Amino acid sequence: MISFLKRIAFLSSTILLIYACNDVKNNVTFDASFKGGRLDSVLFLKNNSYRLLINPAFEPVNKSPYFAFSVTSSTPETINVVLDYGKYKHRYIPKLSTDKKNWRSIETKNISMDTMSGNANLKLHISSQKLFVAAQEIEASDDTYLWVDKMIAKHPKIKKTVTGKTVLKKGNYCLVFESDTIQHTIVLVARQHPPEIPGGTFSFKAFFEELFADTDIAKEFRNSFNIYTFPLLNPDGADLGNWRHNANGVDLNRDWMDFTQPETQMVKNVVEEKVSTGKKIQFAIDFHTSYNGPYLLILDSINEIKTKKIIPDWINNIESKSKFKVEARRRSQELPYCYNYFINAFGCEAVTYEEGDEVDRQLIKERAKAYALNLMKTMLTKLKNNEL
Repeated sequence: MISFLKRIAFLSSTILLIYACNDVKNNVTFDASFKGGRLDSVLFLKNNSYRLLINPAFEPVNKSPYFAFSVTSSTPETINVVLDYGKYKHRYIPKLSTDKKNWRSIETKNISMDTMSGNANLKLHISSQKLFVAAQEIEASDDTYLWVDKMIAKHPKIKKTVTGKTVLKKGNYCLVFESDTIQHTIVLVARQHPPEIPGGTFSFKAFFEELFADTDIAKEFRNSFNIYTFPLLNPDGADLGNWRHNANGVDLNRDWMDFTQPETQMVKNVVEEKVSTGKKIQFAIDFHTSYNGPYLLILDSINEIKTKKIIPDWINNIESKSKFKVEARRRSQELPYCYNYFINAFGCEAVTYEEGDEVDRQLIKERAKAYALNLMKTMLTKLKNNEL
């Protein structure tokens, strides 16, 4: 049951607000009413300076203070903005855009940190054209689903299926690519945590696109494996601009033992139903972002002994056949993470794929494509050698 305080926090987070702060010369408007916006209040200070208060929708929460807003003025102006996170500290380099499609990081000369308070000070050049300012590139549910529809247009065998409902009763999707005659299966899960765009969106999309590329290796892989994909597991959190949680204030990547939330229940129900019909999960991958990524979370050494060695062979192939080196971090299989659910429930291999907050976006995509390509090669070799 959601606590009373969590319910109040949830209700307040769903209200769409526009903050207008006026000085004697110009009308300056801060807007957080769009999907993925996060801004709690604005205080006009002096001399074209503003303090923006940014709070998490729910606590406790890790140190991932996400923000997203737009700002306009009636005439061109340079303003100073303080991002105030209360007891939390600034983490993300602000990204700027005028259309929410093309983004650039703020110039170094236009940002400074207060190491005592943890606040960030920004200098923004604004005008009547909206300037979007966000911790990471804004990717609302509509954006992800538009990409999904484009992928389906290219590959009609992918079926977009509503397989569950979110807390807010939105349809939640699984992308099903399968054949009745194929048993071997992989599963992809993306965007449990809303702000984790580098891994949860950019890496995931590039990885998925490589699986469906018009190449001989990808075609052979699709002729040999089913692919079940959850492209945006937490659409409520993404659209509400939550730092980490779903609309119930739950960190989904800590709910893979208790399954208290509709989003994790959906994955469990879908995958277990598929397994009951004879599908065999061989590999699963869960996409995330960390301040100190990239790295993979893999099995502990005891559990790895019991596997078919997909993960170590995959890592060896990545390092020998691409320019990328892999940092692999072992974690206990007793932790309530998504990848551990797959390992413990199905005896398959699985990883958490972590990218870094500020890694070059093109490099992120190149890495994901290389990882996907070498996973396909690794698993096809295992299949040919009867090792699956």
